[in-house]
Amino acid sequence: MNSMNSIIDQVQRLNLKIVHKGAILVLVPLVFELIFICVLTGLVQGAEQEIKQQVRSKAIISQSNTLSKSIYDAGVALVGYSVTKSALFDERFNKVVKQIPEDLDELRSIVGENPRQQDVVENIKKITMNGVEMLNQTKSAIDSNRVDIAHFRARHMYKEMRNIADNLQEELKQLTETERKIERESPEKQSRSRTILLVFIFGGVITNIVIALLLLWFFARSVKDRLDVLTDNSYRLAQSQPLNPLVGGNDEISHLDSVFHSMAEALTEATRKERAVIDNAVDVICSIDTDGKFVAVNPACFENWGYTQMEIVGKRFIELIAPQDIGETIKAVRAIRAQEGDLQFENRVRRKDGTETTVSWSAYWSEKEKAMFCVAHDISQRKTAEEAVKASESRIRSIMNHMIVGLVIVDSSGRIESMNPQAEKIFGFTTAELEGRHVLCLFADSKFYSEAKIQDTDTFWQTLSDQAQNKIKEYEGLTKRGDEFPIEVLLSELNTHEGARFIVNVVDVSERKEVERLKKEFVATVSHELRTPLTSIRGSLTLLSVGALGALPEQAQKVISIAERNTLRLIGLINDILDIEKLEAGKLDMVFVNTGLQDILDRSEQAVAAFAQADNISIDIRQSDKIVYADADRIVQVLVNLLSNAIKFSPPGGFVEVFTEETFGFITVKVVDKGRGVPEAFKKLLFQRFQQVEASDSKKKGGTGLGLAICKGIIEQHGGHIGVDSEEGKGSTFWFKIPAMHTDSTLVVNVQEAEAGSGASQ
Repeated sequence: MNSMNSIIDQVQRLNLKIVHKGAILVLVPLVFELIFICVLTGLVQGAEQEIKQQVRSKAIISQSNTLSKSIYDAGVALVGYSVTKSALFDERFNKVVKQIPEDLDELRSIVGENPRQQDVVENIKKITMNGVEMLNQTKSAIDSNRVDIAHFRARHMYKEMRNIADNLQEELKQLTETERKIERESPEKQSRSRTILLVFIFGGVITNIVIALLLLWFFARSVKDRLDVLTDNSYRLAQSQPLNPLVGGNDEISHLDSVFHSMAEALTEATRKERAVIDNAVDVICSIDTDGKFVAVNPACFENWGYTQMEIVGKRFIELIAPQDIGETIKAVRAIRAQEGDLQFENRVRRKDGTETTVSWSAYWSEKEKAMFCVAHDISQRKTAEEAVKASESRIRSIMNHMIVGLVIVDSSGRIESMNPQAEKIFGFTTAELEGRHVLCLFADSKFYSEAKIQDTDTFWQTLSDQAQNKIKEYEGLTKRGDEFPIEVLLSELNTHEGARFIVNVVDVSERKEVERLKKEFVATVSHELRTPLTSIRGSLTLLSVGALGALPEQAQKVISIAERNTLRLIGLINDILDIEKLEAGKLDMVFVNTGLQDILDRSEQAVAAFAQADNISIDIRQSDKIVYADADRIVQVLVNLLSNAIKFSPPGGFVEVFTEETFGFITVKVVDKGRGVPEAFKKLLFQRFQQVEASDSKKKGGTGLGLAICKGIIEQHGGHIGVDSEEGKGSTFWFKIPAMHTDSTLVVNVQEAEAGSGASQ
């Protein structure tokens, strides 16, 4: 047994897989059975060979005896025939003689391929045929009645026959001697063969049983025992007990055991993490038995409800519920137990300090555990937020309903979903009438497009999105009655939980358009009805001031000078208003050509020279050889305005500088003064209409507040930009940028890039 154990251990050290061990269990008995069958077959074939040999020996002996008897019978029949001449003996003789060759052939066939015995048979055949020849000759003599010859042959034949008989017997003896020996030894050999066969069969059966038992023991030792360890580990894992040590080997069982240990470690770690998650969870996680008592609860109960774990375990669940919610809570718990599934419900829980909090319960009833497992999530803040959202939605709805701007909510394809009352008022439709229709129906363009055709609605919606998204565009609206009217449209995208939506902001600008029409008429009136008489008045005042109608008293001269200045101011105001309107309408005529900047600078200096001299302000304009692409007269107008402002706000005896620089294909002109500067809050307002730094400037310094707005419009129409850099109390630098000389190869650069390149110098 010890040797078998050592063999088993050695086999196990080979690290065989289970499939290999299974192959051993199958192949070892199979190989043994094959060997057993092969040996058994050999033994059976040997026994059959001995039997065949015995039968052959008997046949040879029997045939030899038959041949001897035939020769003897032939001699007896011949003797009887010689004495009696009987036909019976004659027939007998002929039959026997005829039979002898057949007996010889039979003997030869029985002998087979044995060379030695074939030689003996050939000798027997010669002897026999000689004897037959001799007998035939004697019979022929008897048949011919030659008695003397017959007697002579009879005497001679007797001796020959004796010799033939002796030789034949000698040969037959030699032929059958070995066969008789085989015949004598055959029973003993057969008995021995049977004994060997029986012993081999019984030995093979016993050996097969032993091998089967050994293999069974090997299987139990190498497989079953280790499977028992795995089974025991399963029970241990279920009962949270330590597992058995790893089983040895390198087969599937050892791998499975290793995986099982890894799984057990992972489950242990997962349990630890689960415990950590439960212990550190913000929500209350608990289990409640069939009596409605808390069986287990995590530490979050203290933070949420003010109870410790010890205080709450054993406490009835219903005691924590606010009285007004107890009835609905009991119904929910019964429903959970009835359907044995998940269910969510809400109620209010009373904290230990008496306050209430709203809780959302996710509960599951386990019939096996006879317990309800719950997760209680505090939703007080969510409820507050929901109420706030509802209130906010109500406010937003109220705001939308009271907005003076029409709002139309459409989906991503342009289909109308809702409208506010102002939009209904503007178009004359109700929301119910337009819901599901395409926004195209609200535009006069619907006369050219078909709302029924998807291609038309898609084309219109794409065009509207491109033109009006995040910018205001003017269109012609269409009322329910079919009237067209001007509207301003702004399209804004809105992301909702249902997907992208668009807000179409609509403003009816019919009144504004009417006001603009009236304003244009007023401007035209001012232009034709006021400027002409004012020019005439100015001319008359000028004639009076220069004495064209005679010398005037000093007091009258002062009054006429005041009237002339006010007339000039009024004419300038009218001209500025007209310029502003033309700029806004895009009708201020400009002729753009390549112009030398120095000519513009010189003309501007000449225009303000007298004004600067009157205020004792010196002007320093640096020479420039730059070429600009501009309307020279309009740029002179801009530069004169900037120089006039710089002179007005410079201290007496001060100076104004003008210099230029080129950056990124643009020419920058800067007018620098040392006046009071511009406060930061006014920088963005300076270039708007009627804006001045101080309200008193129009009285003290003159001006209408339109000059910079006009400058801004002129520069922007040149594709340039205008601005101011100033620090209060340290002067200002007003600058503008216009394109440099225009050629076919000029690189067009946007204003923002030009600003970025020249920011340091500003």
